[in-house]
Amino acid sequence: MQRVEFSSKDRHKLLGMGDFLLISPDKEHEIELLYEGEPPHGDSYHLLAIDGNPYPGYAWGCMFGFSLCSRYFSFSAMPTKYERRTAVVDLSTKSHYLLPEYIYQFRLDWPVITGDSPISSGLIYNFDGRENWTKI
Repeated sequence: MQRVEFSSKDRHKLLGMGDFLLISPDKEHEIELLYEGEPPHGDSYHLLAIDGNPYPGYAWGCMFGFSLCSRYFSFSAMPTKYERRTAVVDLSTKSHYLLPEYIYQFRLDWPVITGDSPISSGLIYNFDGRENWTKI
């Protein structure tokens, strides 16, 4: 398993096709990604555990990011095969929220997620407190 440390200056990474242990910028959280397979059309998908707790569904081998404060973690989720959703996890409350629109590559600058590639350019989600978070 490859250990991948995030920092305040390097909070977003593209990862896939392997097993990874992600370390939050504040070094307080560990996200475990275990390679599970590949669909017919590309990216790998992974089982995900957050601070030792299993996450429902899968994570795509894609973009992973933390907020500057390390409280929020975001990634491309697969709630059901082969759906793509952008998920944000509140690591302090162990709850998650699936964005209404998928953002392929993003920047997580809490409370805003912004598309950060030609594919997702112009896509923005602003958290406003009305989101319905679900416990993991």
